Amino acid sequence: QFDEPVGIDVDPGGQVYVADTWNRRVQVFAPQVTAAGLAFRFVRAWEVAGWYGQSLENKPYLAVDPRQGTVLLSDPEGPRLLAFDATGGFLQGWEQDLGRPGGLAVAGDGSVWVSDAARDVLLRFPPLALSGD
Repeated sequence: QFDEPVGIDVDPGGQVYVADTWNRRVQVFAPQVTAAGLAFRFVRAWEVAGWYGQSLENKPYLAVDPRQGTVLLSDPEGPRLLAFDATGGFLQGWEQDLGRPGGLAVAGDGSVWVSDAARDVLLRFPPLALSGD
C-alpha cells in the first residue's frame, strides 16, 4: 500500500523502484508476464531514515544508477542525498552544496544530476566512488 508515491525509476533488469514518501520506505517490484498481460509483483522494501516531513511541496525522489545498481534518494528536508545498494543496504550520504534536493538523474558516465529547488540550480556530482576510493 502506497502513501504518497512520487519518485520512480527502473533498473536494467526491469525492477521498478518507488519512493513511498509518507510510509518512509522504498518499494521494489519485478515485472512478470501473466495470462492477463504484464503485471508487477512485490519484491522487497526498505525503510528510509528520514522523509519525516509531510510537506506538500518537498517530496523525495530517486534514481537508479544503471551501471552499478545503486539507488540514490533525495531527502529534501534533510537536506541530503542517500545512496543504497539494490537490496536496501545503506552505502553513503552527503549534504554538501544542497539547499532542497528534489529530482535526480544518473547520466551515462555515472555523474549524478540533482535539481535544487531552494537555490533554483541544477547540480552535477561526479560518479559515486563507493569502493572507499
